Amino acid sequence: MIRVQRGAEPSELATVRASELTRVRALGHPPSSEEVGTRYQTVGDELWRRQDFKCCYCESREQRKRNDVEHFRPKARAQRAPGSTATHGYWWLAWSWQNLYFACRNCNQAPHKLDKFPLAPGSVALTPEQHPPGQEQPLIIDPGTESGIEHIQFRPRSPATDAIWAPTPRGGSAKGLHTIRVCGLDRDDLLELYTAHVRQFVRPEMDRLELGTSSPGSVHDRWAELTRRVLAPSMPYVGLSFDALDHFVPEALRAQYGLVLTPP
Repeated sequence: MIRVQRGAEPSELATVRASELTRVRALGHPPSSEEVGTRYQTVGDELWRRQDFKCCYCESREQRKRNDVEHFRPKARAQRAPGSTATHGYWWLAWSWQNLYFACRNCNQAPHKLDKFPLAPGSVALTPEQHPPGQEQPLIIDPGTESGIEHIQFRPRSPATDAIWAPTPRGGSAKGLHTIRVCGLDRDDLLELYTAHVRQFVRPEMDRLELGTSSPGSVHDRWAELTRRVLAPSMPYVGLSFDALDHFVPEALRAQYGLVLTPP
């Protein structure tokens, strides 16, 4: 999971937001999901393209149809435990560019994220029309403002055999823990995809380094090209690739060759 760079808000969203806020405010009560409607979907195709066709949470490449425009802060109802018992949704942010992402249904629908938005103890839920973050301390990573690499680390469950690669909270990160749980980033099908990605993509790229048989200069040049290619934001599973490179070429070995591994 890496930070999503989506650029400026599409002009059509501002128009939709203005008319929809006027309509929903006139209801005189917090809107249901049905009352919020679906006009935020107007930017669905644009989100998909700007996110390099990847889910903002699991980094899988997905087709646009049947996948979701995700509201980071849920639009109609929010489960905020353990930090708050308030359950109202963030309807006033339903058409906010900063709150919208492209996400796959496996991450975004039940039994995973859906309306879950855990806050840290001591948080105070935003009141209607209040601009985030206020006194909220979300316990899941916001893909537009944070890099998941800071909070989630991928490791082989059995380092000796390099068998199954799985996400874990980096340094005990609470955000990492809750993001993995809420979005189901350790579900079985993803673990298979992660492991295949390392075996079929990262490992073959690593073999081209020819560590131990090539000159330091050659290794350095190949490493620079490898990291540009493997960690390009358009690639799937960039967060996983970063940790796989760190695993196969640990810091001490990188120092021997003067190699630099910079988080994307």
